[in-house]
Amino acid sequence: MTDKQSMIAVQEKDNTITSLLLDRGGELANAGKTLLDHYQDYERVLRLVNLGDLKTLGDSPEKSYAYARDGHDDLIKENYPDIEVFDRATDFQDDYLDYCYLYCKFEGEFMWLVRDCSADDRQFKPLKDLLK
Repeated sequence: MTDKQSMIAVQEKDNTITSLLLDRGGELANAGKTLLDHYQDYERVLRLVNLGDLKTLGDSPEKSYAYARDGHDDLIKENYPDIEVFDRATDFQDDYLDYCYLYCKFEGEFMWLVRDCSADDRQFKPLKDLLK
């Protein structure tokens, strides 16, 4: 596990993006697999992101450790006006982000995309393709 964080975000129905930071376990084998296996429903993803920053990601929003809910800290989540602004804001963030996960409309359906922030090719790619 690294000391970097990962970001989890959702494209809302008005096309804005809401995101949170995940402090621990953000690697593909951990967070990526959990998101793919347990967060395929838009409302469930929205409930997760609306918790704000997470210490750990569980297989449900209720089993995730949310700082605001469980640690009684301030609710922190970031909002972006659209996917283009989110894309620019999260590109070249390898100094503090390992991965950036985005649940959004892609090729006509909602799915998880992921950006490896340390890779030379920082394009968002379907998460399911990377976890085959």
